[in-house]
Amino acid sequence: MYPFEDLESNVRYYCRRWPAVFASAQGATIVDEDGVEYLDFFAGAGALSYGHNNPVFVEVAIQHLRAGKLLHSLDTFTVEKRRFLETMHRLVLGPRKLDMVVQTVGPTGATAVEAALQLAQRITGHRAVVGFEGSYHGMTYRAASISASMAGRKTSAHLKDFVALPYVANVTDDDLELLARTLRSSVDGQKIGALIIEPTQGEGGARPFDPAYLRAIRDQCTELGILVIADEVQAGVGRTGPFFSFEGSALDPDIICLSKSISGLGLPMAINLVRRDLDTWAPGEFSGTFRGNNLAFATSAAMIETYWSDSDLEKGTEQRGLLVRNSLQQIAEDYGKGAFIVRGNGLLCGLDVKDTQLADNIAQKAFDRRLIVETCGAGDTTVKLLTPLVIDEDQLSDGLDRLSDAVAQATSR
Repeated sequence: MYPFEDLESNVRYYCRRWPAVFASAQGATIVDEDGVEYLDFFAGAGALSYGHNNPVFVEVAIQHLRAGKLLHSLDTFTVEKRRFLETMHRLVLGPRKLDMVVQTVGPTGATAVEAALQLAQRITGHRAVVGFEGSYHGMTYRAASISASMAGRKTSAHLKDFVALPYVANVTDDDLELLARTLRSSVDGQKIGALIIEPTQGEGGARPFDPAYLRAIRDQCTELGILVIADEVQAGVGRTGPFFSFEGSALDPDIICLSKSISGLGLPMAINLVRRDLDTWAPGEFSGTFRGNNLAFATSAAMIETYWSDSDLEKGTEQRGLLVRNSLQQIAEDYGKGAFIVRGNGLLCGLDVKDTQLADNIAQKAFDRRLIVETCGAGDTTVKLLTPLVIDEDQLSDGLDRLSDAVAQATSR
């Protein structure tokens, strides 16, 4: 019997991309059961921004477990939740002048999106949602239904009360006119209650929106009483440099969805940050068994205190991101014949090679060189890089060299 073939569902995916049996990991390195080392430029789809088994957080987790502290606590008061809330306020919300409360929603980003949509409908009385082409918000029913990147997939179920606007890299008057017209319209007889946006799209192809367009979204939604939801599940918690990828844009969201790297250690955790005056939930109105992951609260507080007490990590991410984009630009010039496009912010970067098969071939050639990367974007034509934010620069350069070799081989005739 081969258990992965005989006992696991056909729905498995990443193991088909990277057919190794992994056994251990540290930082940006994963080791398989035969001792072969791989550089991880995917970081758990962005859930491991602080590296595999970050020693600071591992020690926190070990101490928590050995002390017999609570692991599961629903939404009761705990020492760990108090410390997490206080740390989030002191080092994230306070310095950014965000008067928001924390809603623990459960273990996944999709749950956070579902909660945000439900609250928006509760407040505005309107169910229709505006999103964007290339968006991805999760696999649960309504989150998938507003994920335009999933259109046409058998797993998607797009609802009639959703409309997707085009992605906007450089805003024009036509973009602003379409935004205004759409927000003032109705969708399947429903008025617009919420606009949801990833300020930097991940699955959409490592695509940042024009900050001027984000400002226009805020202005128009404020005028019309439409709630702005920022899906920061992949791009947030430092992935693009700042803690939130919308910082500096004046988007000023009403609700911010966070998951993936918020625990620091890759533990299941998701929260929504909700503008205080919009926190109109009745007690227990949105519930869930796994809202109280105290181990994740403990490691999350440690992550924020370790990396967000100063600007060192943010500056380091910007520096490493520049190195990545410069390397990708060189790869594009060497092998793209003017067709490849480099996109991204911070350490959410992509190389759009304009061809699905070529992008897949590059990813496979990279794996042959013990480098893990994935594809994304429309038609999966973009090779996406999500390295740990704390990656050693020598490892980063090594991985970029391996990627360059992979592209060279994939594009050779």
